[in-house]
Amino acid sequence: MEIIIFIISLLTTLVIIPFVKEMLLTANITGSNYKGHKIPVGMGITFVPVVIINGILFNYFIGNNANMQQLLLVFLIGIMTMAVIGLIDDLMGNRDTLGFKGHIKSLLKGKLTTGGLKAIVGGLISILIGSLFSFHIIEIVVNSLIIALFTNLINLLDLRPGRAIKGFLTIAILFIIIGLSKETRIILGSIIAYAIGYFPQDIKAKSMMGDIGSNTLGITLGIVAVISYTMTVKYIILALLVLIHIIAEKYSITEIIKKNSILNFLDELGRY
Repeated sequence: MEIIIFIISLLTTLVIIPFVKEMLLTANITGSNYKGHKIPVGMGITFVPVVIINGILFNYFIGNNANMQQLLLVFLIGIMTMAVIGLIDDLMGNRDTLGFKGHIKSLLKGKLTTGGLKAIVGGLISILIGSLFSFHIIEIVVNSLIIALFTNLINLLDLRPGRAIKGFLTIAILFIIIGLSKETRIILGSIIAYAIGYFPQDIKAKSMMGDIGSNTLGITLGIVAVISYTMTVKYIILALLVLIHIIAEKYSITEIIKKNSILNFLDELGRY
């Protein structure tokens, strides 16, 4: 089952990409890559039909298992919610207000930016999903923060071609190595297949997956983390996420990567 869903997810991604790319180019939903070439923006929308097809397959294989169906629905609700908010940000994004602090300050002044909307809705869906897998208030807080911060983490990485997907794949594979339930591993595996299928487009700057892509990949990692690990492990994950976000608010992640020869090598790998 795992292999079948992985392969179908990969093939579906490869088939859908050219159609979505042409659709976005025709609608002039484009931006300029680092070479100044016009490329489609919001290509992460390819993830939506892929994840639905994966869900149909997953449901077929698990049969009438209510617990597994609920798990599938949780992933779908989280992914689809962030896909919608990500698409709004890609199409209407306020690029004059950057950073989490900037969006919050704008909101306090009575101006709602698309980034502020993303933060509000992302926070609410994180609390909803986090509470579904919690037994007490502390666990709700920890789970909600992990989901929200993972969602934003991949977005923070999506500043150079291929960086966000490299980050997603690294964390996803690490999760699998640490250990996941079979059902969670199958769902994450299907999304890894999507990321692999889309990766050549991203690393060569042929298209931008946008917030719709980074948000959906990020929330996937967050959900996997909160449903899979003990509180001790989640405390460690949360501490690392908070540290990364504090650093990202004060310093440029791109500059940090450039100054580290190993990180810079990995970041540039496959780009040129």
